[in-house]
Amino acid sequence: MKQLGAFFRYILNINTIWGLMILTAFVACVWQQFAPQKTYIPSSALVAGDNLVVVSWKDKDGTSYEYGVNVNLDRSRVKATAADDAGNGGFDVRSASLDAASGSVVLVWKHEKQGPYTVRVGDKQVAAGRVRNVDTFTDAALSYAETGFKIAFGLVAIMVLFLGLMKVGEDAGIVQLVAKVFYPVIRFLFPQVPPNHPANGAILMNVTTTVLGLGNAATPFGLKAMKELQDLNPHPEVASDSQVMLLGYNTAGFALLPTTLIGVRKAAGCSDPLEIIGTCMLAGAVSTITAIVMVKLLGKLPVFSVQTALREEAAVADTPKENA
Repeated sequence: MKQLGAFFRYILNINTIWGLMILTAFVACVWQQFAPQKTYIPSSALVAGDNLVVVSWKDKDGTSYEYGVNVNLDRSRVKATAADDAGNGGFDVRSASLDAASGSVVLVWKHEKQGPYTVRVGDKQVAAGRVRNVDTFTDAALSYAETGFKIAFGLVAIMVLFLGLMKVGEDAGIVQLVAKVFYPVIRFLFPQVPPNHPANGAILMNVTTTVLGLGNAATPFGLKAMKELQDLNPHPEVASDSQVMLLGYNTAGFALLPTTLIGVRKAAGCSDPLEIIGTCMLAGAVSTITAIVMVKLLGKLPVFSVQTALREEAAVADTPKENA
């Protein structure tokens, strides 16, 4: 049971999850770097005899290419060869075969570059896709690193503003007053947090701004609340029940006004951007209730308990080491 609990805590660690996702993406890109592409062309799009299949390509620089493939189809076999105008360009026709199960012609080809492509027979598009390779992985990593920096940099001003307002509210006693009003709700969701702890104010502001749909404003309060809750956490590497509850609530994200989604719909030219309010409220309420119930139920299991992790570490520390 102890080994099982340690295994679950290791697997559910956010760093482990991210590491596995990155490793999986890298392996997938390396595989596609060397594996050929398979395109299924419906037999109905081809005629008996010679057919010109055109693969249109656009690389990451926006340059367009076209490669022709001669596909000869008869009743018993199919043969594919590169057309004279295909050029080499890194495009290689491997083989073609009939797939009896789907009634399609399977065209196997390889291209050394990444990017989206389409396959057409005459004027009819019969397939589309995207080739990914190691360059794709590298480009995506650099692109999202830049995006992450811009997001983090943009949050600085918001955090400074709202944390400053929160500090003013704390000194004026407003946060403490509102916290007393909503104390029963906070106490039910976060029973491990002491009544006068600073985490209560941050949690309250996070919950309030989330309900009002102020996602950007809720983020700094959520970060502040997590930091305060970490000070109460007896195990630095295992999330406490209060931290899991805060994360679950923010992930579910019940909001009276989905301001971000309304803004996106408005910017997209929607004629009635507010029509989603009722649906979003219902979905948010269901997801929030589900998150709270699951956190409460799973928190009672020893495998997810911080105290269990502490006892396991104490047992390991008390075990005498064997002499080499």
